[in-house]
Amino acid sequence: MAVASLKGAQDFLTEADGATELFIREQLERHFPGEPVLGEEGGGGACGEGPLWILDPIDGTANFARNGHRWCVSIGLAWDGRAVLGAVARHAPAELFLGAEGCGATLNGAPIRGAATTDLARATVEVGWSLRRPAAAFVALAGRVMAAGAGLRSQGSGTLGMAETACGRSDAYLELHINSWDVAAALAIAREAGCWASPFDSGAWLEQGNPICVAAAPLGARLAAMMEG
Repeated sequence: MAVASLKGAQDFLTEADGATELFIREQLERHFPGEPVLGEEGGGGACGEGPLWILDPIDGTANFARNGHRWCVSIGLAWDGRAVLGAVARHAPAELFLGAEGCGATLNGAPIRGAATTDLARATVEVGWSLRRPAAAFVALAGRVMAAGAGLRSQGSGTLGMAETACGRSDAYLELHINSWDVAAALAIAREAGCWASPFDSGAWLEQGNPICVAAAPLGARLAAMMEG
């Protein structure tokens, strides 16, 4: 088991995070020499033009550090500041989500689509928790989702929350603040799966992150409104 430490309160880092990011960077440099990379652990350049690879070596590190199974590796590509390609590899069960702008989205090679759910009272919604927003804001958002009748989840991996929305296992993923490396890959996948998605990849999203709402298409606008209070 990799040694776990804390970057900050409730913000886990393991030896595996750094080693995984280094391996991915080496492979990208081998296959796409000279293209810039932005990673959660190693940082890097954030640009608004051309290609930028965006990495989260282990999303769900707190789960990983406690021998849990809900974690994944996320590799996204932004082009001219827009998330256009993503690969999300889940540990257990072994799953690979892929999506590229204009090419559709797949899970283990089979096409996927977001759910067609129209009734929030029949929906399952995951709400992520961010230390960058007050705890009261998270509680209030969760309360609004539950008041609408939806079932609530919070499972510790924003990337998987969005990927599972893309394949219809969940009806939405919401978080009041999330970083670019947690979102870039899954956002491209979810869009290609026909999901509603908030304009996450806008403004200073690469450096500062943004709120995110990815949802079954009929529910997106209503859930996004809940995030505004």
